[in-house]
Amino acid sequence: MEPGTVMQKAIPPRMVEPYLTGRRSIISGFVHRLADSGDGNPQLLYEAFGLGYNGSDFSPDMPEIYVLRWRAVGAVAYEVPHSAEYGGDWAMQPPFTGTGYTPSREQAVAEYFIPPIPVPVGAEIHRIRTDKSDFIARYDGQVWLRPAGGPELCATG
Repeated sequence: MEPGTVMQKAIPPRMVEPYLTGRRSIISGFVHRLADSGDGNPQLLYEAFGLGYNGSDFSPDMPEIYVLRWRAVGAVAYEVPHSAEYGGDWAMQPPFTGTGYTPSREQAVAEYFIPPIPVPVGAEIHRIRTDKSDFIARYDGQVWLRPAGGPELCATG
């Protein structure tokens, strides 16, 4: 991954408050480039990110999706998850495709896997709704800074 590439990861509403209060301080799992998926809307992001997996905290009718965004740095290994069929060694249950792309029929996007890393300085949390996107907070390396008079979180976040 090129350093400086803006990455994003969907986070369940129940995880927003733990991030903002410092009880959650890592990012891990499947992530995507912002340039591939953009803001969209909750339904488009649900499909694009392949969030319909068994046990998912996401549903196709969610009114909002929260994303964590950060700039990639060279020290982090962004692995392309390929199954044996595609020359890799990943074995996971569907909707994992093993191709390095999400299973979306409408907008398949490249997916990457990262091991647990500390939340990078400058990371941001955004709430994506059908009609708009709200900036929630930016991480300064110690705490999450929220704008004065910023948007309220949903009841579960």
